[in-house]
Amino acid sequence: MTVEICRLSEDELPLVRPLLLDLLEAERLTASEQPLSRARLDGWLPHTKGRFEGENHLFAARDQGQLVGFCWCVLFDPGTGLEGEVAELYVVPRWRGRGVGKQLVEEAVRLFSRRHVTFACVWTRADNYPAVSAYKHSGFSPTDQLVLTWYP
Repeated sequence: MTVEICRLSEDELPLVRPLLLDLLEAERLTASEQPLSRARLDGWLPHTKGRFEGENHLFAARDQGQLVGFCWCVLFDPGTGLEGEVAELYVVPRWRGRGVGKQLVEEAVRLFSRRHVTFACVWTRADNYPAVSAYKHSGFSPTDQLVLTWYP
């Protein structure tokens, strides 16, 4: 079985809400990242700007029109070059194990490539093996970094 991967239009964004709620119910926050060399960072670093704006890009996986997964990407330039993040990835449980997550992440990476993103990241749990596999398949690699979070 194959699914259609497409970008959601602005008026379709509410379709993601039920799946996003499913994801958030099951999610725990953890992260890791590997430091990069100073020379590599220096090569990426453009002039710093005083402000930035961002963009949301949501990709949907559909089977006969029904939403069976999504990938939410964020693009922003904090003044150091365009950055990307896979903010959320979710596949409906009965569709897992069929490569839907990999197809969605591949679409995110195509977006990052088209837009000349200088850095892209994603956070997931180390024990979320299907997600880790999808990310690695698309060129992401694990790193080590402590990420602390603050909630109001």
